[in-house]
Amino acid sequence: MRGDRQQTLAAPAVMAGVGLHNGRAVRMTLHPGPVDSGLVFRRTDLDGPAVRAALDAVTDTEGRLVLGGDHGVQTVEHLLSAAWALGLDNCAVEIDGPEVPGLDGSALPIVSALRAAGLRPQTAPRRTVAVRAPVWARDGEAWAVALPAAAFSAAYVVTLASPGPGDQAATYDPRRDGYEETIAPARTWGYERDAQALRERGLALGATLENTLVVGGAGFLNAPRFPNEAPRHKLLDLLGDLALLGRDVRGAVFVVRGGHRLHVALARAIEAQGG
Repeated sequence: MRGDRQQTLAAPAVMAGVGLHNGRAVRMTLHPGPVDSGLVFRRTDLDGPAVRAALDAVTDTEGRLVLGGDHGVQTVEHLLSAAWALGLDNCAVEIDGPEVPGLDGSALPIVSALRAAGLRPQTAPRRTVAVRAPVWARDGEAWAVALPAAAFSAAYVVTLASPGPGDQAATYDPRRDGYEETIAPARTWGYERDAQALRERGLALGATLENTLVVGGAGFLNAPRFPNEAPRHKLLDLLGDLALLGRDVRGAVFVVRGGHRLHVALARAIEAQGG
């Protein structure tokens, strides 16, 4: 539950699994963190510096969010999304590999682990950034806009291949929708036609029909958890990418056919407004 005060973990939270993209086994432990520290990642398999989840740490957005380059950590968006939704502001993340475990492809196991560890309030107030005027971002045929509003909300449209599911949309308003019920269970997704090309680039090596919703030529190859699971997962990713601002966003966000690169561009446009 988000409130006016920053929060950290009451106890460590441990998660283990394989990365969705590199397919390697990894173990991740989240520890309590001090006020205003944010989410900080430290690779225990390397001697490099820790990387804070922030916009200036983003080094790649192709298919996943990468922080800190080759010696940093990738596919952090599901963890950031769950932390944002539950109100986890500060924690130290120790990870023994380059990629956050993919688990079931959604944020639900992360939410469960964070709830089991518990959250405790801290003395400092939570910070907010208000959208003071409309801001836009565009990436080819994809676009996003953030508008002034009294509270945060988001809407997302995806255009899926036809014949097949067709266009789908989803919305999220924390005042009305429970993240754990409506957004967290939505899994990552992709097209069957792209699988080989992704693997040749070292991506989707850990993807399976258990952790990934796959769109085939005539529809989904595996059963979706929601009729509109694809845009719900895009909302999940959007929340994780906006969490890089390190502040709550007060504004209404709309995205059409987006991805991590567009989300980060929009976050940077919001940051540039100040406020």
